[in-house]
Amino acid sequence: MVIRLQDVAAAAGVSMSTASKALNDRGDVSESVRRKIAAIAEDMEYAPRRRSKESNSRQPVVIVFDHFNSPYAATVLNGAIRAAKRAGVELVNTCIEGEARGHDVLSMAWLREQVKNGVAGLVLVTTFLEDSKVRWCRSHELPVIVIDPSAPNAEHMVSIGATNWQGGKQATEHLLALGHRRIGFASGPRHSVPAGERLQGFRTAMQEAGVRVEESLVAGDSFTPESGRAAALKMLHAENPPTAIFAVSDDVALGVLRAAEELGIGIPQKLSVVGFDDASAASWMSPPLTTVRQPLDSMGQIAVERLLALADDPGRFAHPFQLETRLVVRESTAALK
Repeated sequence: MVIRLQDVAAAAGVSMSTASKALNDRGDVSESVRRKIAAIAEDMEYAPRRRSKESNSRQPVVIVFDHFNSPYAATVLNGAIRAAKRAGVELVNTCIEGEARGHDVLSMAWLREQVKNGVAGLVLVTTFLEDSKVRWCRSHELPVIVIDPSAPNAEHMVSIGATNWQGGKQATEHLLALGHRRIGFASGPRHSVPAGERLQGFRTAMQEAGVRVEESLVAGDSFTPESGRAAALKMLHAENPPTAIFAVSDDVALGVLRAAEELGIGIPQKLSVVGFDDASAASWMSPPLTTVRQPLDSMGQIAVERLLALADDPGRFAHPFQLETRLVVRESTAALK
């Protein structure tokens, strides 16, 4: 039977954080508690996976994407690569979509393989890890950080994202300031945390302006151009179509632009469109896309930096990180005529 940190903590009657601090000679644990925990760990023959700063240089960081076919993913990866190079660690990237059966990324077999290989930890990008697996990773001292979680977790994980609610509110306020009142929202996956926060920002701005949200103009179910196109076609075929659409991501906005083109609706003369991300493709769309910029590059960079800090001290308590968004106005929005 493998003795884990949580077993030592339970035997000592302390939290995992306290046990980790004691065994790693952190200064915020009393000497009597440190001696007690050290003695219990020795009696139980606990063998922690110690990670010194020197050893971290040989332990790869694994970054996991749900799919890798968007500018969003490429920009996050770019920041992660830069942070890994600066820290002198290898960065291994993999993708859930398209994996061969029997080697499913984030399966228990795959997680055990990462622990066996001694990786520094996992960065999950818009992916979901079940609470039972979060607990397993914690008990095996495998740090996990999630960027833009695809669904909420009951178990605590360090998360990195942007001020999605504020960004959604800014985007909607921009359209309201241009005179639009019938505004559609091309949404993302129902359980996605960032998509939900952007939708709430949209609703808040509409409510504060005294404008009713027409629920038939809230449509979409993923972060893909296909979803944006389908949502926009549904809205634009309505008896009273929107004069503006706020898309939950730039990829979704691309689908909205395609739907408008198919229907011969001029952008921004007849329809204003706002996206969210400001990945590199936004400024190259036709017309260039007004969007909410989130610092995707910095999100990847900070994720790797925080993961390595957790690898040095698995018991460290870490808060979520929210990076500021800002509206970038381009040519896809105009005043209502």
